[in-house]
Amino acid sequence: MVSDSPRKKAIRARMTETGENYTTAARALDAVAARPAVAVLEIDPQLLVPYPDELIRPEGASSRWTPVVAEELGWRVLPADATPQQRAQVEAHWRPVSPARPCRCSGKCLHALQCGEDDDGPDRCPGLYIHVDRYPGGMFAVADWQDEYECNVCGEALTTSVELPAIPWGEAGPNGTIVYDNVRHPNFSEGGYDDGYDPGCFECGAKAGYRCTCGDEPEPEGCEECGAGGPYGCNC
Repeated sequence: MVSDSPRKKAIRARMTETGENYTTAARALDAVAARPAVAVLEIDPQLLVPYPDELIRPEGASSRWTPVVAEELGWRVLPADATPQQRAQVEAHWRPVSPARPCRCSGKCLHALQCGEDDDGPDRCPGLYIHVDRYPGGMFAVADWQDEYECNVCGEALTTSVELPAIPWGEAGPNGTIVYDNVRHPNFSEGGYDDGYDPGCFECGAKAGYRCTCGDEPEPEGCEECGAGGPYGCNC
């Protein structure tokens, strides 16, 4: 074997870079070479950019219409080393598409499924479901998500649950579940609880709608008028 073969050069280069000995560096390079190739062309390039009709205002569009931005293209635009928080953020913000186009969610959805309205009768709706939203579906199980669909013909709404272990919407903290920033949770707002929801007082235990006494001054034990030291003996 030639001493300056490409393999030996690669091994020595890794030894210099990592500080590994010859055997360890050689095994590491062999392990890398044995990995299956990644088919980067499996993703349609069109799915990495908005569709043309998502950039130009359609005729008759409402005043709330806005062009699609990169953050609404879904998981496909994320780097391979994206953090769980980054994945959760795009999973809760992708822009819905028509049934003829691939859904921008991370999968396991019913997008383009035929509508179930009157599915046992002869007049079953010919429409297809559009996956319109995905958001956290629980208070504690961070892998649980909720999906919402809408038929493109009759408007029938469908809500389902899906478990995505690889895409948690938060993590467990010392005082409860922490929702990742910029992830919409139906039970929490950025300030903690969603508008209109009152959990009550955690100090005195007063339930929502009941008077909290935490800030009250303690009741005097005796009579402030005559100075009686207890509830008895007051002549006022």
